[in-house]
Amino acid sequence: MATIYDIAKACGLSPATVSKALSNASDVSAATRERVRRIAQELDYVPNAGARALSQSRTWSIGVLCQDASQMGLWHYLFAQVIESFKDYVEQHGYDIVFISNKVGNMGLSYLGHCRYRRVDGVFIVNTDHSQKDARELIESNLPKIAIDFENKSIGCVMTDPCESMRLLFSHLYDQGHRNIVYLHGERGKFITEERISALEKAAADASDKSVNLRLFPSRYYSIEGGYDSMKKLLEATPDDRPTAVIASDDYSAIGVISAIRDAGLSVPDDISVVGFDGIEITQRTSPNLTTIRQDTKAIGEAAAQNLLAQIAGEENVQKTISLKPQLVLGESCTTVNK
Repeated sequence: MATIYDIAKACGLSPATVSKALSNASDVSAATRERVRRIAQELDYVPNAGARALSQSRTWSIGVLCQDASQMGLWHYLFAQVIESFKDYVEQHGYDIVFISNKVGNMGLSYLGHCRYRRVDGVFIVNTDHSQKDARELIESNLPKIAIDFENKSIGCVMTDPCESMRLLFSHLYDQGHRNIVYLHGERGKFITEERISALEKAAADASDKSVNLRLFPSRYYSIEGGYDSMKKLLEATPDDRPTAVIASDDYSAIGVISAIRDAGLSVPDDISVVGFDGIEITQRTSPNLTTIRQDTKAIGEAAAQNLLAQIAGEENVQKTISLKPQLVLGESCTTVNK
């Protein structure tokens, strides 16, 4: 395996100059840096990660936490696309990613313990139970970190603007004549659940229409089965006051909601309109294709990466909350109310 000394000999330079060139030092000319990199590539040079970490006080690795009771993890289209975008960005800046868990062998490590064991420079929290002890320990640590759809005084977040998202959904249903609307929300107590409920209630209040009947009904995130079960219970509970429109907690749940409506002998959208949240690709290939809010997964991943790298670099005044613009995708699962 080639070393810096082999590169230095081939270039006719000192090992110190080669090291600076490979580290993008400003006191080495662009021509020299290019020549050193070309010869390093020809010699199949691979930098020593341990030496690099010691010299730069970094390990050049970032932890990614995507683990919760839903068991969706990387199976979830949205999370997978966000992580891919995040990965692409940090790799362009010289970082590797490490998936963080509290179930590593029999070591008994917490999330933070695993981060320290791997000596990551920062961590991206994609999905977890933020109220769980290990998650709280990590969030409250001094490790650079950024989350999706969660923030408190210890951590900032990237999210698709919940106020604008729920306003778009409500306004679309309202404009189609829907006044009897049910929101099948995800687990109460979750940061993003409460944000979206508050935003939806505000949108309904802003309509200043006493005929609007907005109701909340519990469901689960990222679960086709959960959406099915919740919709079945809702229909059983409202035989004489059936909603004309249902907002599902997310697109996976919306698939289950549509299935439950059909199994009850009803039609989507003729009897009940259904809208979702996330904009995952499969729901644009189903029948009917879903009206939903599309989240920009590429922008989410890149924004999280930029924020985290800025924290790692010790930049001041790093933005705490990054709120991205949603897109309303119009499908065939929603129609005007039958008069």
